[in-house]
Amino acid sequence: MSKLLKNKLSRRLVLLAAVLIVLFGFTVYKDQKTLVESGAGTALNPVQSVLYTVNKRMESFIDFFLRYEEVKEENESLLLENIELKANLRNYETLKSENERLREMFNFKTRADQYDYIGVNVIGRSGGGVITSYIIDRGEEDGLLSGMVIMTEEGIVGQITETAKTWSLVETLSSENIAIHVKSTDDASISGILEGHIGSGQTQMAKISFLPIDSSIKEGDTIVTSGLGRFYPPDFLVGTVVRVEEDKGNLMKTAIVETAVDFKRAVQLFVVKPKSMGDVEY
Repeated sequence: MSKLLKNKLSRRLVLLAAVLIVLFGFTVYKDQKTLVESGAGTALNPVQSVLYTVNKRMESFIDFFLRYEEVKEENESLLLENIELKANLRNYETLKSENERLREMFNFKTRADQYDYIGVNVIGRSGGGVITSYIIDRGEEDGLLSGMVIMTEEGIVGQITETAKTWSLVETLSSENIAIHVKSTDDASISGILEGHIGSGQTQMAKISFLPIDSSIKEGDTIVTSGLGRFYPPDFLVGTVVRVEEDKGNLMKTAIVETAVDFKRAVQLFVVKPKSMGDVEY
């Protein structure tokens, strides 16, 4: 063998050894596994590499097979839920379209369309620990009239009972001077007059008196405005029934209502003002 051929062979052996060393080191650094496992996939042990790959695939297949029924049930459950959601969405869109067609057919005008909402600020309070009235910073110059409803985002506060040019007096629902017609959202047949009521510990409440003894009103019922009355739109939140008292002698019930609004915390209020007095239904 010539000297030139020996030199070429030597260089190739050295290069091959260097490549194998680099591959071996890279595999160990990458996987940080045992020597046998880290050699999988390298040229040092091609048989072990094949066995290692097959073993991993078998493990994945066995895991999927064992969880097949569980995965199948999850998929079926998700499919049924998706079908139900789509059905609900279709029903909603159908009802929405029908309502829009009916409005156009009868030129229907909602009660909400009959009112504007004017923001006002509280500039005075009366009643000490029991807030029964406010003074607000708008009055006759802004078109406010006695009887107009006052509310917050939480619900009904009360109504205006006195006006001047630049201010108005507002009586809260806890005042005995206020009486509004309300109903229960749980049973539309339950309705009555709500008046102010001071509970134990000077708690500001309201009450619905003279309900029939067989009335189904109960603790937890939601009370809203009925819409009867010159300035009251329907379905504005008033409060929640916290207690029902029976007067069996007079065959009557009284529902004690916790108001939705905390009168001590109310700062910015809204006046519910009819856009046109001729449009107000009562």
